[in-house]
Amino acid sequence: MDIIKQDLKKCLTEKLLKYALELANCLPVRAIMVYADVFQDEDKLKNYVEKLDNTRLVLVSRENLKIPDPAKIDFIKVPHIKLTRLGQMKIAVLVGVSKGIFHPQDIILCLSGIAESGVLDSLFIIDIGSEFEFFEVNQLEHLHEVVRPEVFLRVLEIAIDLAVEGREGKPIGTTFIIGDSEKVLEYCEQLILNPFKGYDETERNILDPRLEETIKEFASLDGAFVIRGDGVIETAGAFIRAGGVVVDIPPGLGTRHRSAAAITAITKAVAITVSESTGTVMVFYGGKIIMEIERPLIFGALKPEEGKTFSLREEIK
Repeated sequence: MDIIKQDLKKCLTEKLLKYALELANCLPVRAIMVYADVFQDEDKLKNYVEKLDNTRLVLVSRENLKIPDPAKIDFIKVPHIKLTRLGQMKIAVLVGVSKGIFHPQDIILCLSGIAESGVLDSLFIIDIGSEFEFFEVNQLEHLHEVVRPEVFLRVLEIAIDLAVEGREGKPIGTTFIIGDSEKVLEYCEQLILNPFKGYDETERNILDPRLEETIKEFASLDGAFVIRGDGVIETAGAFIRAGGVVVDIPPGLGTRHRSAAAITAITKAVAITVSESTGTVMVFYGGKIIMEIERPLIFGALKPEEGKTFSLREEIK
């Protein structure tokens, strides 16, 4: 039975790779993006990479990969978090645009699957201009000038952890404002005493893994985190005074989301919010929602509340 399963996996992966190449030849595809964590070792990955030799290839992984040919192959590292196949690829596109690998007008063909399963089982196409309406203004291509990519990814990773795991199984609602912190602080006032005040910058950088639990604990406080583009946390529990700014976001979103949109409309900062009610993570830039990541539903981890129905939308990676 195991041999049959292995043959089926190999067959499915081979078929998807062949179909991806055919699509790339008949569509104006910028690149084929492959979720490399599907493969269980580098030799198997290299074997499939060689089959896509004549196509621009972008490898996506949660780990630092040894790229076979850096001159021909681009690499995007994504946060080490559990997401749906599409969610993981959407983050990769976001990072790719901010690093100049992709552009607003590009069409990307994506191959994905469950990490370490050994099989590519999903193929989908992302038209960046259609999928992300905001890309038409080309703003995100300059994001790296405001926020270091590794800082953005780290904050996004913590935000999704808070959405998925939260505290006692419930999402924690919070806001992270990253970049252009000097101007952002002009629109903030403290709801509580600043818990990071007085500490050396080396002790309050969000890239330091020792701070993760501290940040998650402070996330339960009212107010937002303000973080410099290099990762230094300026404050937590900050109230954003930008309510008078008119922003165009969908109805039904609360004060947290409107404040996040407003502060990014009047500064160069990027904001990441976690919804306490749904666990949805949203990224704001230029006063608009540029990405929405739904909380993945993990079978067995989430129990339906009385009177409510849950469905497993997509198996997580």
